[in-house]
Amino acid sequence: MRGFQTTLLIIACGVLTTQFVRHVHVYAIGYEESILAPADVYYEVQEEVRLQESTGELMTEYEQLEAQIEALKREDPSREQFVLRQENPELFARHSALASELRQRESVTREIRDTWIFSGAGLVLISMGAFAYARGYGWVGMSLVVPGILELMWWSAPSFTLGGAVREYDTLLMNKIILTVLALALVYALWFFAQRMRSADA
Repeated sequence: MRGFQTTLLIIACGVLTTQFVRHVHVYAIGYEESILAPADVYYEVQEEVRLQESTGELMTEYEQLEAQIEALKREDPSREQFVLRQENPELFARHSALASELRQRESVTREIRDTWIFSGAGLVLISMGAFAYARGYGWVGMSLVVPGILELMWWSAPSFTLGGAVREYDTLLMNKIILTVLALALVYALWFFAQRMRSADA
């Protein structure tokens, strides 16, 4: 049992420490604009939209542009979408950039929510495992503690979210930094708890 616990401690702390360093590094750097300057009007608008703070304002603007596009389509239903885009490049570029940014912000917000829901489930498993361990059911306790720690490791891992949602992504990073520190502290606390249990039994 002691060898298993030591192995778990080393692996968990190794992974969590590495993730913590990575999260802090990315958070400190923040959003970096590309050194290239794309000629496409879409990318110019996209950079501007990404840095806008208010999601509510972006949503309001998106709805207004959506209404303008629908009005253009109603004026001449026979006109093809491609022609409309060619005649109104700025309108469609901004509409597309807003749609992309709003989708990404929604995705990141959902990931922040899921991070704490599943991490909370991990904490419940760890609590149940620690209780079972303290009652003398060592392997039963560890069978609950291990998946609990794995949940914390998974949800504190680097996000696959890339691109837009700059403000939300910063919030996600900060949440992951906090979760990683919490997970590290918990792993060490569990280790010392197990050590004291062994000392008391000796």
